[in-house]
Amino acid sequence: MILVTNVLFALAVLFTGAWRRWRKYYDTILLVSFWNVFYNFICHDYLTWKFQPDFLLAHKPADMTNTFVLLPSVTLLYLGFFPSRRKPMLVYYIAWVAGFSALEGSWMLSGYISYEHGWSLWWSVAFYFVMFAIIPLHARRKGWALAACAVFVLFLLLYFDVPMRE
Repeated sequence: MILVTNVLFALAVLFTGAWRRWRKYYDTILLVSFWNVFYNFICHDYLTWKFQPDFLLAHKPADMTNTFVLLPSVTLLYLGFFPSRRKPMLVYYIAWVAGFSALEGSWMLSGYISYEHGWSLWWSVAFYFVMFAIIPLHARRKGWALAACAVFVLFLLLYFDVPMRE
């Protein structure tokens, strides 16, 4: 299921032509992928969510595939078609949050993702609200986006009591 999702998003990038804008959004793609790698590095022994092995991928390969295929694809698609007017922008933003929340909900119901240490689908929904707000912010105002990321990550580390002593 995870691999199929990655393939579908990669194909969407190809068929929509969003890949043509990769240079414009390259630094934002790196930011989104970096935070996922950072999560896996910091929380390697304290994962709050984890992909369950399916017939093709266990957690690490699934998450690395998401890091290098799904997240760059999502960033290109999201920014590539981001509206310029306020009302459509809000609808677009909510649609992406809802879509990604539904996708993760389907993964959860299918047993492809599990939660630990107090994380839940509702935390993921909150995360998507922040993620899909920071992505366009980073494309326009990198400093503000980096500061927002740092504050949000610090909050999550403290709230979920991620051990940092080792």
